[in-house]
Amino acid sequence: MVDANIVIAAFLRDSTARRIVTLSHLDLFVPEFFREEFAKHLPQLRRRTGLTERDARELVDSLGAYLTVIPQEALLPALVRAAAAMGAIDSKDTDYLAAALATECDGIWSDDPHFKRQRVVACGTTKELVAVLRKHGVQL
Repeated sequence: MVDANIVIAAFLRDSTARRIVTLSHLDLFVPEFFREEFAKHLPQLRRRTGLTERDARELVDSLGAYLTVIPQEALLPALVRAAAAMGAIDSKDTDYLAAALATECDGIWSDDPHFKRQRVVACGTTKELVAVLRKHGVQL
């Protein structure tokens, strides 16, 4: 499961996050509402990058090709547990935790420290993911 902040970092610049997102052998999941959340921030992101609307759309499509969207209905069985775990931490990220619970994934990739406060699903930062990938021989 990948948090929106990671995809935003990948959008903003050619970075470690972008290189990891575009590794074809990783299965990266996002909850369905991610699209809506990202679209809401796209005008601001375009201004920050200086991309034209067309170039921004191409980059969104390119990054999106590496993400598997988990439909909202698939999250329903896990929402209560996720809400209980995230409620006091950051309820806006409940869907990310629910999506991680609803899929067979290794955890949540996020650079937001609040995700590490929940104890339901493993959470790793970009730095931690890089270490794991390098351990498995992946060059970034």
